Amino acid sequence: MSGPYKGALFSVSSYDVDDDMFPLAYNLFSSENYEDWLWFLEKLKMVIGDREVIIISNRHQGIIRSVSEIFGSENHAHCYRHIKENFSSFLTKLNTKERKGKENALQMLDFIAYARLDCDYEVAMDTLRTFNHDLAKWVEENNSQHWPISKFKKMHWDKMTIEHKNGLVKWNGCIGPKTEEKIALNIGNGENYITYLHLGSSMKVSNGKTFLEEDLMERTCTCKAWQMSGIPCDHTCATIRQMGFDVSDYVDDWYKYNLQEKIYSGSMHTLVMHDMPMIDEDGTVCDALGHTYPFLNPPTTKQPLGKPRKRRIKSQFMSKKWFIALIVISMGIIVRHVTIHC
Repeated sequence: MSGPYKGALFSVSSYDVDDDMFPLAYNLFSSENYEDWLWFLEKLKMVIGDREVIIISNRHQGIIRSVSEIFGSENHAHCYRHIKENFSSFLTKLNTKERKGKENALQMLDFIAYARLDCDYEVAMDTLRTFNHDLAKWVEENNSQHWPISKFKKMHWDKMTIEHKNGLVKWNGCIGPKTEEKIALNIGNGENYITYLHLGSSMKVSNGKTFLEEDLMERTCTCKAWQMSGIPCDHTCATIRQMGFDVSDYVDDWYKYNLQEKIYSGSMHTLVMHDMPMIDEDGTVCDALGHTYPFLNPPTTKQPLGKPRKRRIKSQFMSKKWFIALIVISMGIIVRHVTIHC
């Protein structure tokens, strides 16, 4: 926090049914450190109980350590945007084949991060290793089990937008507009796929390059996109439509209207002001019980290490529009059903 009173603002949010961010709670701390993150996450655990959540965050050591203790390191995914920033900084130090070489290396990292299958991940890693062995070694040494899709076995999301309850009026059916757009795109992509009955409830789909196996009962596709997002992929859409079914019936329940309505049925309460301390003309502070104090001191804060930064460092991978939207959330951690920021 900047201004006359320093400190750190922590907040917790979640993704709603239509993949927009929904704020849940916030608190003020003296600084961002392990002890405060641990306390904050302990309170979060009390709220969500035994529900399993996936936390996505930057790699602040206080977050990594406290998430591991409260939720388990296997449920902690590292934010790819921050990974890419770190990788880019390492590239600059190596001075890898100037600008074009840097762009190629960053694209190779994208292939590594977004590969859904282990075989595709290995191909992308071999390509990067051939390009520069040191870059491949950096990927292997930077917690690769916590950020590439193929290595992090649980579901996680990366949307960073905020909408409001009024968005419900735009819904035309049981699923939200953004989900409808994704389904329409997947249906279009799979329009010319050929499907074959395989075994039981499973089907084989040919996209012209390879065969993929779908199981509508188990809700799985060998491309893993359906399992990762909860929305039928293009191969699954082709199968569902071939069977004469409605694709929206195969969207996971957390994308449905009824859950969205429940999410926005409540609201975040403002701070109670009726018993706040009053300040007299002479500066004397009087609390609700009539006790007086000669002055009111600001909260004690800890000075971060290093020279104070006057301006936020803008991400090289962010447009001006997104930079403004992410100022409040880019230092935080994101969770499915629950999201935390600092």
